[in-house]
Order: sequence, then structure tokens, then C-alpha cells
Amino acid sequence: MIEFDTIAAISTPLGEGGIGIVRMSGPRAIEIAERIFRPSARIRLSRVPTHSLHHGFIVADDRMIDEVLVSVMHAPRTYTREDIVEINCHGGIAAVRAVLDLLLRNGARLAERGEFTKRAFLNGRISLDQAQAVLDTVRAQTRLGLEAAVERLGGRFKDEVESLRDRIADVLADIEVVIDYPDVDAETRPLLPAIRELREAVGRLIQQAARGRVVREGLTAVIIGRPNVGKSTLLNAILAEERAIVTPIPGTTRDTVEEVVEIDGIPVRLIDTAGLRAPTDAVEEEGVRRARRAIERADMILLMLDRSSPLTEEDRRLLSSDWDRPVLLVLNKSDLPPAFEKGEIESSSCPKVYEISAKNGEGVDELARGIVDSVLTGGVPARGTFLLLDAWERDLLHRTAEALDRAAGAVESGASPDVVAEELKAAYLEAGKLQGIDVSEDVLGKIFSRFCVGK
Repeated sequence: MIEFDTIAAISTPLGEGGIGIVRMSGPRAIEIAERIFRPSARIRLSRVPTHSLHHGFIVADDRMIDEVLVSVMHAPRTYTREDIVEINCHGGIAAVRAVLDLLLRNGARLAERGEFTKRAFLNGRISLDQAQAVLDTVRAQTRLGLEAAVERLGGRFKDEVESLRDRIADVLADIEVVIDYPDVDAETRPLLPAIRELREAVGRLIQQAARGRVVREGLTAVIIGRPNVGKSTLLNAILAEERAIVTPIPGTTRDTVEEVVEIDGIPVRLIDTAGLRAPTDAVEEEGVRRARRAIERADMILLMLDRSSPLTEEDRRLLSSDWDRPVLLVLNKSDLPPAFEKGEIESSSCPKVYEISAKNGEGVDELARGIVDSVLTGGVPARGTFLLLDAWERDLLHRTAEALDRAAGAVESGASPDVVAEELKAAYLEAGKLQGIDVSEDVLGKIFSRFCVGK
């Protein structure tokens, strides 16, 4: 346990609501609460059982501030492993701020961002990756994201990293025998299969993290095509609302229109763009420029054609372009007689073709699922097959993999056991950072600064 001062913060969003919670953690939490709390029953907070709830009033200078319920939790069976007091006020900005001000005046310090969770980590209650999972749980906007965050909070990734480091340590121990007893007729080559298995294990984690990035951050799909092929109608159909203006006049959309929709638990940002053609005025020229900028930042492209009209040169140019990202070909207006055969576009660079009617909704659901499937290559990941990791954690996994690659290469080239051991130690240290071992204070500060003050 690390000795800290006592901190306090508002743990619920500011604004009107049924309840507002002010949280306090530290060695003086109960003492400070007693100074401002007048219980309804004849009790003292310092003598009540842990994890108990008590009715009373917050008072200042014999003046009642609010009627409250006070939760008392004794260390070490708390979130931070310190004494914690939570004051449940009436919801509202004035009430919770008045209570917080009283706590600060009586000896508490205002908590920094994420300081409660940081204390939980520093006191050994949770690992660093579980601390990250707390943030993912708070920020989750989809069912799939919430399930993954809770699973990680339960320690799944922590257990995998611990197992990985234990296995690296076992291989290191075998190499140390060779180093310590050079006269013994031994070599490192028999350890090569074990090192390769470790590399494959890290590779699986990297793949799961790549899928998790889409679940956590979502993906961006841009709808492109020449004017009047139905791009805005498709956006409205997927969103199930009239978000974009739709008229029979070509070129109605002059700017990009963006909305986020959840598809099979994945947040998808859809971007409707101006029609891609030679602009006829300055406004349309700016619309085309913004459309191309949207294409550059998109994860995938929905290239839309009007099936009810013959292919144009603009259509063929779009079909033959090298987009350098997944492309779904969308043939719209399937409710009308077709003006060209699918065989005319089979030579295009679009492996997936969807026939839809954005106007009446035919085929739109299949297209929506195809958006997610095409990026995740294999469909929406099942629970337990992806990891919610941030860029720093994904980088540590890549560094671990690179160190294991170097270790395997050293064995294959006949390098001395010392060289192999150094690379394995590097992998061991990089994996350890995922658990918060030997992580600098600056890195910890950046991680916890992303939290809200009350968490």
C-alpha cells in the first residue's frame, strides 16, 4: 500500500438529475466526512460497519445544505484500497458543488483526472490494462464495445500477458543454464520451437487488437458516385431518418454530411459526399474537393452506380480507380428496369457487389452488414476474439513481437546464448509494460489524464 493524501471529486455528470455523488478517498476520508455530516441516527461514521449506508444531513455553520445518504467503505475492500466515503446528494449543480466545497475546506484535496483509478492501480487492486478497461467501460457506446470492456476488466488480457511473460521466463531460464555452464554440451537451437510459439501467441494478440480497434474506434465509410445516383437516399435509409436532403435535381449535395450509426455493435461513421464529376461552379468545386478529402480519411468506400441508367464515362473512371482500401460496389435503383448488365462491371476492382433500392430499402440491411464484414475480413468478431487496446498498447505488442523475431533469428544464425537471452529479456520487459511494470510516470500520467475527474 502507498500512503496518499485524501482526495475528493464529483463522480456524476454535472446537471439536473435524481442523484449526485461526491466521492472521497484516503486516510482522512471518514474523519473529514464526520465534520460535515449530521446523521439521523446516533452513530459515528468512524464506528459503523464497512459498506454501510446512512441517512442524514450535510451541515455548515449549523446550516443544513442538503439531505443525503452517506456510504462508508473501509480499506482495503474498496475501489482504491483506501477508506472511501460517497455522499449521495440530490442531483443538481448547486448541491454537489456545495458538498464538494465543504470537503475541500475541511482537509480534502480536489482529485486529478483518473486519480481514483490510478490509486487502485498503484495499490495493486487492478493491473494497468484493467485500469484502461475502466475507461473503455465508461466510454462504451455500443453493446459489443461494452461487453469487450467488461471482459477485459475481468482480467482476460491481464491473464494472457502474465502467461506470455511466464513462458518467456521459462525459455530464459533454459538459456541461463547454457550461459552459466559453458562446458556443458548444450545449444540454443532446441529452444527455437518454443520461441516461435511465443511469437505466434503475440501475433494472435496483435490480430485481436486490430479487430478491437474497429470495435473501439469504429470505422468510416464514405459514399461516392456521380450526381443523382442515390447517395443521400442511401444515407437516409441506413440511418432510418431523413438526415440528408434528397431531390431529383443532380448535385443537390454540395457538402459532406456525416452521421454515426451502430451496425452489429460496431460504430460506423457514414459520409455522404457531393457527386464526383467535373464541377460547374465554385460551390460544386469545393464540394468535390471535400468529397475527395473524405475519401482520404475513410476506412472503406461505397461506390454507387445507378443501375437504371447506362454506364457513363464518370462511372467507368470511378470503377477503374485504385482506391487503396476496401470498396463495395452498390448498384442502386434495383426497383427500376436495369440499363446495363452486371457482366459489364465484373472486371472492376470491386470484389463485392450489392444490388439495392435505397428508396424502398431493398438490400440495404445486407449492405449495412457487408460494410462491417468487409473491414473485419471474416465478419463481426465473436466475443473473446478481439481486444480493446489503445495505440500505446498495440505498439508494445509489436515491440514484443519484434524482440521475439530477433531472438528466433539469433538462434537460427547460431548466435551466442547471450545474444538470444538479451532479445528474450527485451520481449519480457516490453510485455511487462502492458501490466504497468517499469512504466514511467509520464506514461501513467498520460493514461490516467484521459479519465474524468471523479473516476
